[in-house]
Amino acid sequence: EEEARRSVLASRSTEKTSTATHFILSASCSSFPQRTTRGPRAKPPKRRAKMDLGFGNSNQAVGNNAASSILRATAAQEAAVNDEIKRYDALLDSTDGELEKLRERRLRQMKAAQNQRTKWLEAGHGTYEEVGGGQHGGDVARVFFDLSKRSDRLVVHFHRPTTRSCDVFHRRLSELAPKHPETRFVRINVEGCDDDRGGGSGAGARYLVEKLGIVIMPTLLIVKDRKAEHHVRGFDELGGTEEFTAADLAFVLGGHGALTRRDDEEGPPSFLA
Repeated sequence: EEEARRSVLASRSTEKTSTATHFILSASCSSFPQRTTRGPRAKPPKRRAKMDLGFGNSNQAVGNNAASSILRATAAQEAAVNDEIKRYDALLDSTDGELEKLRERRLRQMKAAQNQRTKWLEAGHGTYEEVGGGQHGGDVARVFFDLSKRSDRLVVHFHRPTTRSCDVFHRRLSELAPKHPETRFVRINVEGCDDDRGGGSGAGARYLVEKLGIVIMPTLLIVKDRKAEHHVRGFDELGGTEEFTAADLAFVLGGHGALTRRDDEEGPPSFLA
């Protein structure tokens, strides 16, 4: 009888423990947030990668400008091809009278182009000359402003004989000048303009240096329609190297409107390869 009583008490104790454990587990589970069924989690938007053309962060703007120039050149080439196809289609549908008119118009265009070329050459285009050579230094500024009036497009190389990198521009500009008679190419010696000795081309050159903001040697100044449009300071826009070609320089100058690019200068330039 005593054993039966103990067995009943043990059974009741087990039931109470099980009930308490269930209550505690239920209360604990209710304290956690319930997971709800949701759709797939949206992915965070991808960050737009910054285009790098090999110039590094310090010269990224140059790379972007070059890329934009390449895209514009490609679009221009496609437009030219489309125009050529349209002209051929028009010729196939033309009568003898229309063909004669086209021929006469083409002859007029060729004659006008030749007359314009003659005017450019008479104005000194097609050469790369020193401004102020053999004349009083004070005349350099006057000659510069006179050139900007007579030439719609002018490229001026501000150089110093003691700066070796200026020789690179001398060589490349000497190559470009006869190929681009539409642009006048000149150079101005600014040696001694930063002191009181009055070297180089004298007071006129010093005035231009201060007025036009020439602070780095070498610097190419692009003048269009009598306005200073852009400075090419050093070789930053040319890949930061002296190994650029004349076609590379023409590509950069053409991007700023300093000249009309030829077919072999449309790029991309070698320093982007």
